[in-house]
Amino acid sequence: MRFAVAVITRRRPDGLARLFASLDRLVATDGAAPLALSVIVVENDDRRSPLPASRWPCTHVLEPRAGIPLARNRALDEARRIKPCADWIAFVDDDETVDPSWLGALAHAAARGDADILTGPARPVLPDPVPAWALQTRCYEQPDHPDGTRLQEAYTNNVALRHGVVADPACRFDDRLLKTGGSDTHLFRRLARDGHRIRWCAQAITFEHYPRSRMTRRWALQRAYRVGATNAWIMLDLHAASRLGCIGVALRYLARGVVRAVMSTLRGQVAAATMHTALDAAKAVGLVAGALGIDRFEEYATHHGT
Repeated sequence: MRFAVAVITRRRPDGLARLFASLDRLVATDGAAPLALSVIVVENDDRRSPLPASRWPCTHVLEPRAGIPLARNRALDEARRIKPCADWIAFVDDDETVDPSWLGALAHAAARGDADILTGPARPVLPDPVPAWALQTRCYEQPDHPDGTRLQEAYTNNVALRHGVVADPACRFDDRLLKTGGSDTHLFRRLARDGHRIRWCAQAITFEHYPRSRMTRRWALQRAYRVGATNAWIMLDLHAASRLGCIGVALRYLARGVVRAVMSTLRGQVAAATMHTALDAAKAVGLVAGALGIDRFEEYATHHGT
């Protein structure tokens, strides 16, 4: 089975070196047969940086037009050009590392034949000392699922697409979401809506390394607002949701924030109590703003980490 791993990057040499080191540690077998791997690096910049050495063949291209969906689409274009073609095209981020068994777990799940897209856990790695509110709210963690669960979305921090999905010209990240983030959420929700099967692969684990600059309440609240606003935009764009429907979802987040604050207080987690309310309120405000067409927060206009 052949895999191509796509990485988009912009001026993160340390993160890229850390990722390449983890790719070199991959066990390139599914337990029965060897796996072929190639790496595609799309540098979202107008200048080329040296790449770390790697045991895997690597394609290195520039995408000078700034914007995450543009770089992701360039990665898809490069994946389509690989000869012989890869059976699966995976995405990971340049601030991540992969577990040594990541590739084998994806191959094992792919061999079952019941998925067009596979996604798995992206475990947060937080710099010490970790603020109490971050640990108690678990706001840097993503949802987990039983292995094989069919999902309605995925993210490019840990996802693999069957070649047949990538070969479809309609498989494109939406450049209307140039700097807001969420173009991966939009694409995978659209693919799921159109009948492509997204399944959870619990053993295919990546690790997301957060820089110190993101370990602030301000960043976490801005992120929650952006997620809410982008979700409203996606709901309106893909699912024929009404503005009132988005506002209804926002009200449920407000109610959830109150409940979580009460539960945190009862557990003695004072740092989490107010933060739970604030995070859900920020997401609710984002949903309302997105529903009303107010400008979305451009999270990726600011560069974080190296």
